[in-house]
Amino acid sequence: MSKKVTIIGGGPGGYPAAFILAQQGVQVTLIEKDKLGGTCLNRGCIPTKVLLEASHVLRQMKTSPRMGIRVKEVSVDYSILGKHKDSIVEGLVKGVEKLCEARKIRVVKGTGGLETPQSIRIRESGEAVKGDAVILATGSVPARIPVPGADGPGVINSDQALSLAQVPPSMVIIGAGYIGLEFAQIFHGLGAKVTVLEMLPQALPNEDKDVAAELERALKQEGIQVVTEVTVKEISGEEGRKKVNYTVKGQDHTMEAALVMLAVGRRPNTEGLELEKAGVKTEKGRVVVNAFMETSAPGIYAIGDAIGGIMLAHVATAEGHTAAENILGKRHPLDYKAVPRCIYTYPEAASVGLTETEAKKKYGEILVGRFPLQASGKARIVGGSGFAKVIAEKQYREIVGVHLVGPHATEMIAGAATAMNLECTGEELAHTIHPHPTISEMIMEAAMAVEGYKIHSL
Repeated sequence: MSKKVTIIGGGPGGYPAAFILAQQGVQVTLIEKDKLGGTCLNRGCIPTKVLLEASHVLRQMKTSPRMGIRVKEVSVDYSILGKHKDSIVEGLVKGVEKLCEARKIRVVKGTGGLETPQSIRIRESGEAVKGDAVILATGSVPARIPVPGADGPGVINSDQALSLAQVPPSMVIIGAGYIGLEFAQIFHGLGAKVTVLEMLPQALPNEDKDVAAELERALKQEGIQVVTEVTVKEISGEEGRKKVNYTVKGQDHTMEAALVMLAVGRRPNTEGLELEKAGVKTEKGRVVVNAFMETSAPGIYAIGDAIGGIMLAHVATAEGHTAAENILGKRHPLDYKAVPRCIYTYPEAASVGLTETEAKKKYGEILVGRFPLQASGKARIVGGSGFAKVIAEKQYREIVGVHLVGPHATEMIAGAATAMNLECTGEELAHTIHPHPTISEMIMEAAMAVEGYKIHSL
């Protein structure tokens, strides 16, 4: 008799785990309260990239005269753009639905709570779904800030920003992480005046300082104001006429805008799972797991944003893969040392591994190689600014971090992640032949700099 597994949550962690299990003969029940694909497909990764692409196309049109291409009367019909976004999302959701059907996965619309480690009660129907294992993949929800007025009218989160009927004339975004900066470029590119407020000393607080500085410079050059070391005191005013009162190093400031968006991160969505009934341990709302995605309750696994950690769709997918394989008896722990992190702004930014500060703290002596994008022939053709930065620890010269800013950075970072997973040294990467002319050559050149020599830079 085949195994039975129940998965709560059909996002980028849940449905890949379901597919892997089903292909190995496991009977899978997938419980999803909304549309398959989760936040990433419906309210995150995919729809935001559609809007960013529109913003990038507009930018290309505005800069095309340098090539002798003149475009007159460029305008945006936001309602048509919204329909285009929705059609892409709907098509991808239908694709996931068809794959579930083809793999004979039972999809149940509703919410589930644990009764025992082997039983889940579906609230809407009252049905008890029993099996040999459970995977919790319930994702996350936008976080809020404990500031007066943060729950008032005219204050939205990233989910709500994707449903706006029109582009606001002005916007204050609180939070300069990747979500905040991507939305800043979306709405600025579509015509809004945007200011970004960040509590910490740099935008992208978790990224390498050089990456943050390069993106801050690019955004400011574009007309997006980024203010750091901010303490937000109050949000007031009616919808369409909002005021944000804040301080910077003790000095009081007020910013007015039509709309305020909170981009202060996300928190695990674990409420209502009744985890205590099954003996599942939690910490500050997140489910605690080991490297095999096992919780404190035998037979119950948890993955994705529900466990906190690195809240990225591709990490959730990897965790789903790990959980599925362990249910199938393959004891594979998940290694997080080479997780790519991507920011889809203009210029793009992407990183894998340690920042320079983290590497110095961990290894003491390190080697750092840099290559400026301006020295790349392909970059001169396509335009854009940025750099490549390769970090290696000194003893074995193994690469421990790669940071890219520039065109196609988010596509190239997978190669750097592969190199790190293979414990590649700076010398080995420098001797890897890269195609010319490409932006990717900057990674090779930065690796050469780690080894103490350069070709196209001083």
